[in-house]
Amino acid sequence: MKHHKITLLFCLFVFQQMAAQTDTSILAAIRQESARNSQVMHTLSQLADVHGPRLMGTPNYYRAALWAQQQLKSWGTAKVDLQSFDRGHRGWAVQHFQMDMVVPQYSHIPAYPLAYTSSTDGVKEGEVIYLPSLDSIYALEGKLQGKILMLGSYYQPVSNVFQPFAQRLAPSILQQAEQNPDPNDLIIGYHSRRSTPQAFQLQNLIRKRREQFFNFCKQEKVLALLEPSDFPYGILHADGNRAIPSYMRRGDIQPVASFVIANEHFGRLLRLIKLGIKPKLKVALQAQFYEEPKYNVNVIAEIEGSDPVLKDELVIIGAHLDSWHAGTGAVDNASGCATMLEALRLLQANGAKPKRTIRLALWGGEEQIFAGSAAYVEQRVGDLNTAAAQKEQSKISAYFNLDNGAGKIRGIYLMANPALKPILAEMLQPFAPDNVLTLQNANQTDHELFDFQNIPAFQFIQDPLDYMTAVHHTNVDLYEYVPAKDQQANAELVAYLAYQVAQRAELLPRKTFNSPIPSLKGNAHFQVKGFLQAQQVSLVSDFNNWNMFGTPLAKTSDGWECRLELPPGKYVYKFIVDGDWTADPSTPSDKLVRDGKGHAGLTEFWVK
Repeated sequence: MKHHKITLLFCLFVFQQMAAQTDTSILAAIRQESARNSQVMHTLSQLADVHGPRLMGTPNYYRAALWAQQQLKSWGTAKVDLQSFDRGHRGWAVQHFQMDMVVPQYSHIPAYPLAYTSSTDGVKEGEVIYLPSLDSIYALEGKLQGKILMLGSYYQPVSNVFQPFAQRLAPSILQQAEQNPDPNDLIIGYHSRRSTPQAFQLQNLIRKRREQFFNFCKQEKVLALLEPSDFPYGILHADGNRAIPSYMRRGDIQPVASFVIANEHFGRLLRLIKLGIKPKLKVALQAQFYEEPKYNVNVIAEIEGSDPVLKDELVIIGAHLDSWHAGTGAVDNASGCATMLEALRLLQANGAKPKRTIRLALWGGEEQIFAGSAAYVEQRVGDLNTAAAQKEQSKISAYFNLDNGAGKIRGIYLMANPALKPILAEMLQPFAPDNVLTLQNANQTDHELFDFQNIPAFQFIQDPLDYMTAVHHTNVDLYEYVPAKDQQANAELVAYLAYQVAQRAELLPRKTFNSPIPSLKGNAHFQVKGFLQAQQVSLVSDFNNWNMFGTPLAKTSDGWECRLELPPGKYVYKFIVDGDWTADPSTPSDKLVRDGKGHAGLTEFWVK
């Protein structure tokens, strides 16, 4: 018996060594192909220089998708499809525009039109009026015809910037992020403290509430609207995320011609008005709306799995193909798409035969509330309202997303799933110490829809460079701000990581006590009385690693409740009520405790 045990251990050792050699040879081959024949910057130039910008629903976007499809086929990708996500989305593109001050003297105004707004009837001249808030317009009824309105709701004057525009993540900040135990503590990156359903609800609510304002502008025959950029040095921040949202569906309203103008020129116009001068501008906008369903497609490609049992399981790598319209969308997010395309090419060029299928997804409409990925998730993974599972829900091992600029990958946001840390740390060992793993949450891009379905879904940590200080959704989102070496390194890492996950014996572990729908079975009963006007109540605790929205409660006649199956032990918890951390009101204040890790106002709970 002892002899057989030794033989078995020896065989296991040999197998592990062979596997390690295979992994090493794959990585070496990936790096060699990348060094000799990288296509990533050529791909970037095609997507950005030739086909940029790529606003959803436009001919440019569709031609970019067609180009990606043909390029994948030329690389030998057997399965490439354009799959519709159309749900009444429309496109919009600028054909010509002009903005100049003509009174008190001539001065060109750096500006860019805002998407999904109407054309002017040729070149028009109008007096400028300042609105401190949107609601202040109604007091001016009957006095607005032919006027150009400056919207001051989001105006904050810029000044000298006393910090570098472009930065790399220092080892000290990466170490701090890696050691941080609280996934809600924002050390690096971007994280909005709201649930995925709330992202859709909030954007739809903003558009609905502002319809009255835009309809009033048309009724009063307002000539144009001006929104100040929030970037310095004349950089134009042109998206639909501030005063003038994007009405991107067929049948939506079409606001009057609207522009973002340089913050400094907005300030000058405002100062002129305060001096008693009535500035006048000459403006023009010629824009085209598109209502062609075929333009709304995701690009889906894959390397089919080679294992008879595992080939139906998936490792998905993705990035969004669409962009905003003032630049060419080179950084956001042609860089991410070029990296993911290159990762797939590197694997194919080396004849990789992953056990699981590796799928590439280039999403449309991410900038319009995840339009492309939302359609995919609802059709294939799970409903975003009822959470009813679709066929791929149990088949996806991981989804890896790249959409935080063009900086070098420095690790992965683990999305509050500590079980993944040792697994991914081993896979990323060849890239250490440059890469770290943090429990921190990250959202605001396509992976969060998969995470909502409790699929291991990740955004990569990236060097910020000048992404949020100059480039994000601006007119300088251009090829020049995409470092070639970073893209090459990113493609190598993504290719190797996707292959490693595809080769793993089991699917990656999912988060515990995490579900889009409330659990009503188990030995532990949590309830809170009242809060009947709340839209959402969740449980946050040490047992779910302080996941703010992963353990929802169901509404009852007098409050909220859920039941969970917990192992014996002591736990601490509190509630999240519409995004607000809330102590259990049934616990006396002198009985609330701290956990020593930054959480206070907690209720102790024992399971026997």
